[in-house]
Amino acid sequence: MYEPVAGKFLLEILTRGMYSNPMHIYREYIQNASDSIDCAISTGIIKQNEAEIHINFSTKDRSVSIRDNGIGVNNRLFRKTLLDVGASFKEGINERGFRGIGRLGGLAYADQVQFISSARGDSIRTTMTCDCVRLQQLLQKANTETSSIIETFLAISHFKEEEETQDEHFFEVRLLGVHQGSALLEEEDVINYLRETAPIDFDTQQFSQAPKIRKYFEDKGFPISCYRILRGSRKLPIYKFYKRNIVIGQRKASKENDYIRDIKLFYDVASDGSPLYIGWIAITDFSGTVSEEAIQGIRFRKGNILVGDGATLAKFFPLTPLEASRANKFFVGEFHILHNDLIPNSQRDDFEPGPVYNELKEKLSDILGDLNRQYRRGTSEANSALKKLRKLNDEKKILEENLKSGVITSDEKREQLTGQLDQIERGIEAEGKKVRKGLERGSFSPEQQETVNNALNQAETDKKAIPQIRTKILGADYSTKNDLPTSYSREERKLYQRIIAIIDSFFSNDPQIADDLRKKIKQELREKKK
Repeated sequence: MYEPVAGKFLLEILTRGMYSNPMHIYREYIQNASDSIDCAISTGIIKQNEAEIHINFSTKDRSVSIRDNGIGVNNRLFRKTLLDVGASFKEGINERGFRGIGRLGGLAYADQVQFISSARGDSIRTTMTCDCVRLQQLLQKANTETSSIIETFLAISHFKEEEETQDEHFFEVRLLGVHQGSALLEEEDVINYLRETAPIDFDTQQFSQAPKIRKYFEDKGFPISCYRILRGSRKLPIYKFYKRNIVIGQRKASKENDYIRDIKLFYDVASDGSPLYIGWIAITDFSGTVSEEAIQGIRFRKGNILVGDGATLAKFFPLTPLEASRANKFFVGEFHILHNDLIPNSQRDDFEPGPVYNELKEKLSDILGDLNRQYRRGTSEANSALKKLRKLNDEKKILEENLKSGVITSDEKREQLTGQLDQIERGIEAEGKKVRKGLERGSFSPEQQETVNNALNQAETDKKAIPQIRTKILGADYSTKNDLPTSYSREERKLYQRIIAIIDSFFSNDPQIADDLRKKIKQELREKKK
C-alpha cells in the first residue's frame, strides 16, 4: 500500500521560504520564550518579576544566543519536541506560537543552530545541534541521500547530554557561524526590530501616557503581557519606541515635533460576547504624517507581539487605498487583539480570514472613519491654520521693516509690495476663520488656548494696520533717488533707476536677488565715481 511522503524540500520552504526576512526569526524565538515563561509563571516555578529573556551577540564568533528562564523542556520529551515538525503541544489559544515550525527559521542563516534546555527536576541538560551546512548539501537536487523531511531533519541533528543542577530551568537557542549579509549580527538593527515587534513594556520616563494605558488594560481585565528582554553582558532592558514627542514630516528640512497630549482608549466585544480588542490611539496636533517608521501608523498586536507592520491596519480606513495609507500615517497607537478566533497567519503579517475578522474590520472601520474626521482632518487643519497665521504675522512685520529701510525702488517694486500686502490680508482672513472654527470644535488642547487667542488677537491688530501700510507703500518715494552721489548727472540717475526697475521686474519672484543686485550695483557706481 502506498504511503505519502512529506518531501525534504519542505524544509527549505519552512526555513528560508517562511522567513525571507532574517529578522523574523528573532520574533519567533522571543515568541517561544514568552510562552515558556508563561508556563513557568502559571506553574509557580518563577514569579512575574523574575522572568527574563537574554539576548547576546558576538561578532568575533559570529554567534547569537537567546535564553529564557521559562519552564524549559523535560529531558524525557526533548527529542520528540525538537524533532517533530509542524506539530506542537501548544493549544494555539493562549500561546503565541503553536504551529511547531518557528524554531526552524534559524537553519537558513547559520552554519549551526543549537537548542539547549533543562527543566526543573532534571539532573541533565540536553543539546540538539543542527548542522545547517549539511542541510544545504542534502537539499541539493542531485543529492539522493535522503528523501523525506523527517529523514533529512534526523540526518542533520545530533544530541548531547550533560550534567545540570535539578533547580535549573531554561531554554536557549544559539546561532553559530551566522551568515554574512543576513543582518542578524547588526546589534542595533536587531534591537530596534525587537523594540518595534517584541512583547516588551513602555519606557514610562520617555512616554508619560504609559501608566494611563496600563491602568485601562488592567481595569478591563487584560493587562499587557510584557517580558524583560535584556541585551548583552550589561543586561540592558529594551523598551518600545513610544515617547512624548513625535517627529513629523517626510522631508528633512521640514521635520518638526508634535506632542502626544492625550490618549483615546478603546474596548469592544464581538457578537458572540467574547472580548474582541482593546487599544489606544495617541492624540497629537496631527500637524503632518509621522516620519518615524517604527511607530508610524496604528498597529495590530496579539499577546503584545506585532502582527504585520505600520501599514497593515490602513485598509480598515473607509477611504480609497491611497488616502487610507496616508491617513494611517498621521496616527500612532495599538489595537491588541483578544478574540481566540483571530489567529495570526503563518507569515504573521495579518490574521486568518473568517467571520470574526470581518466583524473586526467592520467595527474598526467605523472607529477609524470617526478618528480621521475628528482628529486628522479637523485638528490638523486647525493647527496648520494657526501656524500659517503666525507666519503671516511675521511676513507683515518684515514688510513694515522693509518700508522703513527704503525698499521701494520702482513702480514695479511698489506693485510687488502691494500684491504681497493683499495676499497677507486675504490670508489673515482665511486662516483666522479656520482657527476660530477649530476653537469652536475643540480641536486645540487646553494648553494651546492662550496661544490661540493671542494669535487671533494679533491677527485682528494686523488687519486693522493693513490700510495704513498700503497708504505708506503708495505714497513712498523711490529710495533709488539717494543711491548715487551728486557727482552723477540727471540722465545717469534716470538710467540707473530704469536699470533697477528692470531688475525688480525680472526678479519679481525672488526679490532678495533684486535687492542684492541693487546693493552691488550701487556699491560699484559709488566707488568708481570717487
